[in-house]
Amino acid sequence: MMTPKFWLTIITINCALLTSSVIADDPCRYETTKGIIDLTSIGRTDGKPAYADKTPPASADYKYSYNPCKPFTELPNCIGVAACQVSADGKLSFSLGKQESVKWNPGSGLGSIPSITYTEGAKVVTVTLVCSADGSEDFDAMGENPINNYKFRLSHKCACWDGCGHTPPQPTTKSPGGGGGGGLGGGGAFVIILLVLAIVYFAGFASYYKFRQQKSGAELIPHRTFWVALPGYAKDGAVYVFRRVSGKGAESYNSV
Repeated sequence: MMTPKFWLTIITINCALLTSSVIADDPCRYETTKGIIDLTSIGRTDGKPAYADKTPPASADYKYSYNPCKPFTELPNCIGVAACQVSADGKLSFSLGKQESVKWNPGSGLGSIPSITYTEGAKVVTVTLVCSADGSEDFDAMGENPINNYKFRLSHKCACWDGCGHTPPQPTTKSPGGGGGGGLGGGGAFVIILLVLAIVYFAGFASYYKFRQQKSGAELIPHRTFWVALPGYAKDGAVYVFRRVSGKGAESYNSV
């Protein structure tokens, strides 16, 4: 029997899943008590990597490309990614992580170096952010070691705390095409949760009425009398408010 406790459990699980899916790190900007690291101005926005086809010193079998903040594409297989591994002949490419998988690590202790990671399945890319106080810029790809773990190092003034910290925060939602990066605001998350709760509410009661009480048709609508009367309540409320505001007097108003 589908009891109220059962439906409360289902609603709680849905809320937890939705919350975990919409709360994500911003791929462009990280703010903590140490300050702000903002990589927005580094990343290219034309679908190409800011740092393309870098060969690690230990091996020339693969090249690596990286673009902070925004996704890029490097054919044949890196579509809308943050980091890409490319064969030496350029015929193969492998996604190493997308922007929406980003995780920031501020480091621990005084003088610690922050880093940023991206994931694609078992693959993990760690980008060490080196503060370049003199304004110089450099990017190094150290390759894969151990297996499925890739190390990059980015030296830039924007890798410094508050080095480039005046760009407004970027949203963090996933784009429909999987190209990464944007963001779902609190309002969007609330609407999604509200819709899921509404679906669970109507579907749950309809199932209960149909299979437990053998009802059908309009009788499957939960609290049908209330929902049918709701437009009339809304109209009465609007008329009451209008009359109060316009000073034309108002009839007595009974709460629902």
